[in-house]
Amino acid sequence: MTRRQTAPGGAIGIAGAGRMAQALGRLLFQHGQPIVVMASRSRSKARRAARFVGPSVRAVDLSQLPAQADRLIVAVADDALFEVAGTLADAGMDAGMIIHTSGVWGPEVFSRLMEQGVSCASMHPLQTVANPKQGVEKLPGSSFAVAGKGKAALWAKELVKLLDGQVLTIKPLAKPLYHAAAVVASNYIVTLIDAALLMMVKAGVSEGQGRKALEPLVLSSVQNALKRGTVEALTGPIERGDGQTVAAHLTALKALPKSVQGLYRAVGQHTLQLSRKRGLSKAQATQLEELLEGKAG
Repeated sequence: MTRRQTAPGGAIGIAGAGRMAQALGRLLFQHGQPIVVMASRSRSKARRAARFVGPSVRAVDLSQLPAQADRLIVAVADDALFEVAGTLADAGMDAGMIIHTSGVWGPEVFSRLMEQGVSCASMHPLQTVANPKQGVEKLPGSSFAVAGKGKAALWAKELVKLLDGQVLTIKPLAKPLYHAAAVVASNYIVTLIDAALLMMVKAGVSEGQGRKALEPLVLSSVQNALKRGTVEALTGPIERGDGQTVAAHLTALKALPKSVQGLYRAVGQHTLQLSRKRGLSKAQATQLEELLEGKAG
């Protein structure tokens, strides 16, 4: 059994030294939570992260975390999560609570720790964090997907409340689908903007001008979709049934990488489904479908 040096309310340790670990750690430290140690595979990175989180936070090895804190937050890349879970189990963690911040995995990654008597849950921030300082600004008020049961899940919900966030209760088996939604809504929007900029540059507009020109269009489209609903917010040639315009687009896109052409076709096909809900005629839908699938003569 691991002996722990506890603090009032239970000392908290963080595994991870990246953007999310630092941002979440600093926010909790600022809210009076007893963050005492941080750990990473790189001790130097752990030291830098600890300095960012708070002046009294120390850097330790991953295997030392269970001896330093009763409650652990694991904020590491998904690929490293299983390794960290194994390290903590091997270190003898056999009590307390642990939560991780992965969007795709549930508490099942901590199966060995569960067997050893640890209460386990997951708490994924539905927010993009480009750097630790931005995370400190953006995380408060965000939604957090919580999966799991028992004390760890209750603790996760308490942390969300502390950060003025909203709890999304997600069943562990549904987390991959939930995370895919987050990827589409965040990462893929960046990808779509990049593709649009490639088209702008090919049309003779500089990238800087393109970003400035697209900004109000992108922001307005996102706001309309979220406030009015996607069907009502939809505009454009597919929604109007304008096959000639779509055909002209596809011809022009041949000058760009195939990935961009494929992206236009794939997104266009889903746009077609939305347009059907807006009352697009069957004849128009058939013509557009053939164009987007490359079947038109």
